[in-house]
Amino acid sequence: MKPVAEIRSESIILDKRGHVCKYILIVFNIIFAIVGFTSLVFGLWLNFHGNSRDMFDISTTNNNQEGIDLEVFEIAVYVLVILGLVMAIVGSFGDYAACSEKKMALQVFSVLLFLLAMAEITVGLLAYFTWDEIAENLGKLYADLYKLCVKNKDKDIAGLLTFIHSSLHCCGLTGVQPNDFVGKTCLKVDDAEHSHMQSCRENITTFSDNKAPVVLGCFVGTGAILIGEVICTRLLTSKIHRDSDSW
Repeated sequence: MKPVAEIRSESIILDKRGHVCKYILIVFNIIFAIVGFTSLVFGLWLNFHGNSRDMFDISTTNNNQEGIDLEVFEIAVYVLVILGLVMAIVGSFGDYAACSEKKMALQVFSVLLFLLAMAEITVGLLAYFTWDEIAENLGKLYADLYKLCVKNKDKDIAGLLTFIHSSLHCCGLTGVQPNDFVGKTCLKVDDAEHSHMQSCRENITTFSDNKAPVVLGCFVGTGAILIGEVICTRLLTSKIHRDSDSW
């Protein structure tokens, strides 16, 4: 049987770890919830944005030979909304569980975190093995945004295109700077490295070709962080259990 002093020492260490884990969980869940709410709001904004809705209507027009396929765009919006909603709910519930120190809430939260961690790792592996298709879809997503901006002359989408064009040193779907509203989002020829820039759709696909290991690392790393939070949750639960037994 362990000496009383050793038992008390272990109890103090466990209490300190429990307190540290509590504050780690609170901070983590606040960040998690903020990111989730941001993703949710952005996804809803894209979904209900007037110009985007007009484009959805046009894409279903039967006799439009230049119809715009927004399937990839719609999938991206749905992913933002669903992912944001899940993150916001889990983050808010995690803050409630950590602040209230209720064992049942912490146990439920640890299960949710574990499921999210497994989902992150699974999605990372799927993305790694289907990366060629994902890279192609990223190029299609850019094409959808470009066509959306051309039709509606949307300033918000134009700002996003400006960022993409300046980051990747590309311009439009052909690489040639057009003399219209969208042309203003491209770099000036004098500022570019070459007189003729690459097509952004091709550039995005090429840029994404070697990024599969990076994406896998991000997903697996996020999953590892979530598993670390599960361990923290268990330590906090153990502290609460010991505190209740001491009473």
